[in-house]
Amino acid sequence: MKKRLILLFCPMICGVAVSMLPNLIYQSAVSVSTVNPFTFTYQKTISYTGEVHALDEREIYLETAVIPSEVLVEPGDSVKKGALLATIDTKTTKSVLSQGISVADDVQASEKLLYEEYAKAYSLTQQEAAQVFRSYSEGAQQQTDGNAFVPAEIFSPIDGVVTQVHLSSGVLCTSNNAAIVVSSVQNSKITIHIKQSDIDGIHPGTPAIIQGDGLSGKTYQAVVRKIFPAAEKIYSGLQSETVVQTELSVLNADEDLKSGYSVEVILMPEEEKEYFTLPYEAICQDENNVEYVWVVQGGRAVQKNVVTGNELPNAVEIISGLSSSDQVILSPKQIRAGQLVLVQQEAFYD
Repeated sequence: MKKRLILLFCPMICGVAVSMLPNLIYQSAVSVSTVNPFTFTYQKTISYTGEVHALDEREIYLETAVIPSEVLVEPGDSVKKGALLATIDTKTTKSVLSQGISVADDVQASEKLLYEEYAKAYSLTQQEAAQVFRSYSEGAQQQTDGNAFVPAEIFSPIDGVVTQVHLSSGVLCTSNNAAIVVSSVQNSKITIHIKQSDIDGIHPGTPAIIQGDGLSGKTYQAVVRKIFPAAEKIYSGLQSETVVQTELSVLNADEDLKSGYSVEVILMPEEEKEYFTLPYEAICQDENNVEYVWVVQGGRAVQKNVVTGNELPNAVEIISGLSSSDQVILSPKQIRAGQLVLVQQEAFYD
């Protein structure tokens, strides 16, 4: 009787056990998310703020003080090489300068004659003439030679934009400052200060992109042209930082890239390159600093050692140990060798 009961219930018990087995196995498995190693193109960049300057800037200095009869340009005007910038009243200029010879002999008498001559020529009162000469001061005393060369006209030496004008029609202008400054539009340079920690890999010829406000949405191409031979310290409050001044040439400058602008300089010290990578959260490390990952094989977790390379913004380079078909477990927790795993989600990274 007992044998019959055993034979009767044994298949039933085995059937129930077999039917429950998948559920038991499922409950013992650890749920994981996985990702396949992926390849993407990356280029290292370093960003700095720089200031725009004219690469070719001509300061027009005169040998002597002059009295312009007409100034034909003002800051912001575009000019061509050889364009007339100003005309000089040579006769009055020489006459005024010749009076300066007497200054050393009789200062008070010569000043009076000088004021009278200038006032008469330009319909000014002597007081107004004296005011002009007070601004002239030291420069006038240095130019006492009546035979000094006085140009009749001033021309632009280059194509560019007038950035400074230190001449005024009918006013005696000294030779202490540049009379007119013309800056090239097509040739601009940008000055930046690179941190000591970033200077490795930067050299003449390193490419860069220039962008910023006020440029009508344009970007410009540039290359490093000069790295200064000595470092310097820049202070911010009590903190200091060692930097190296660096200049870049802009290859496609135009009138929108104005001298004095602050711009963003994006340096590209390395060429664009493809990297075989994994997200950081997939990488583990043991007590001997050996790096490894967990991969899914036959529904179980298998440990694989890997060799990593460059650390990128969102991933790390995998040099060896994996193939693109490997299912790598992300953020592995409570995983052991041979652990049953249930893949709930496959992650995708761009």
